[in-house]
Amino acid sequence: MKNKIKVELCDKEYSLLSDEPEKYVESLADEINKLINEIAYKNLRVSKSDAAVLTCLNLCDRNRKLVENNDNMRQQITMYIEDIAELTKKLAAYERQKPPKTSKVQDIISIADESDA
Repeated sequence: MKNKIKVELCDKEYSLLSDEPEKYVESLADEINKLINEIAYKNLRVSKSDAAVLTCLNLCDRNRKLVENNDNMRQQITMYIEDIAELTKKLAAYERQKPPKTSKVQDIISIADESDA
C-alpha cells in the first residue's frame, strides 16, 4: 500500500508516494538534507541546488561502489561454495577408499590369532 508522505528536501516540500513506512522515508530525507548541508557549509559559494547535485553524485558513486562490492562478494561466495563441493566429493571418495574401522577388541583378537599361528 502506498503511503503519501511529505518531506522537505533542500528547503522545498515534496509529497511522495512510497511503499515504505513514513519514518523510513523521513529518515532518508533527513540524511539527504544533512549531506546537502555539509557540502553547502564546506563551500559557501556553492548554492543549495549545486550542493544537491553534488550530493546526488556522491550518493550515486557510493551506491555503485557498494553494488560492485556486493557483486565481488557474491563471486567469492560462489567460489567458496564450489570449493566446498569439490572438497566434499574428495572427502567422500577418501572415505570410500578407507578400510572399514575395526574395534580394538577385534584388533587384539586378530593379533592373538596371528601369534597362535
